[in-house]
Amino acid sequence: MIELNGKNVIITGGTHGIGETTAVLFSKLGASVWIVGRNESKGREIESKSPDGRIKFLKCDLSVRSQVEDLGRWIESSDVVFDVLINNASRNSRFNVLNIPMKEWDEMIELNLSSVVVLSKNVASKMIKNNKKGKIINIGAIQSFYPLDSSLAYSAVKGALRSMTKSMAVDLGRYGILVTLVMPGPIYAKADEEDVPEDLDKRAATLIGRMGRKIEVAKLLAFLSSDDNTFMTGNEIIIDGGRSISRKPDPEEIEKNII
Repeated sequence: MIELNGKNVIITGGTHGIGETTAVLFSKLGASVWIVGRNESKGREIESKSPDGRIKFLKCDLSVRSQVEDLGRWIESSDVVFDVLINNASRNSRFNVLNIPMKEWDEMIELNLSSVVVLSKNVASKMIKNNKKGKIINIGAIQSFYPLDSSLAYSAVKGALRSMTKSMAVDLGRYGILVTLVMPGPIYAKADEEDVPEDLDKRAATLIGRMGRKIEVAKLLAFLSSDDNTFMTGNEIIIDGGRSISRKPDPEEIEKNII
């Protein structure tokens, strides 16, 4: 049984999807979790339902540099020393090289890359100052290997995140801080696990014949965040049910980004 008792964890994009499921699981495993997001009403709802108040909400639009820097300053000044940072916040972007507005490109860079740099810098600096051998986990995507049509910015930032993870691992390894990249494949993240349409599972382009579940990614993140993970850094971990080696076509819902 994985335990996270006494761990302080910060998860960006923690008010929905994989981030929310991970926050809830971690709180059940004994961690204190700070979730970062824009949706205050959803964040407060998750906060109010957490066991023993273990989940706390921090409002921040991670595509806005000034708000990210404010969050970084809070990390620096807070009494909390984080054991784990999970850079999970992201969104899709369905533009190609011919039609992408530069405003969209800039926002994707800020959200998916710049916020990772700012928060990783602040969290890691505080870990080092307090002799904390912590974990930083970045959430990528298999689209960094296999782009979908009209996904220029999304594929680009996820590809950059792969290189950033390795560079951060090189920089931080001497301090005992482990940095890992997790790359989910087709995960059904729009609703509760039991609401995955049966027909969609049957058409999933994975080798095991179904879409992935958020809790499956959350359990992997729990192991990587735990004291059982002691010798993995700079790794790229794919969790995609074999999608990346499958020759099956993706369901239309994935191609059109409607799930």
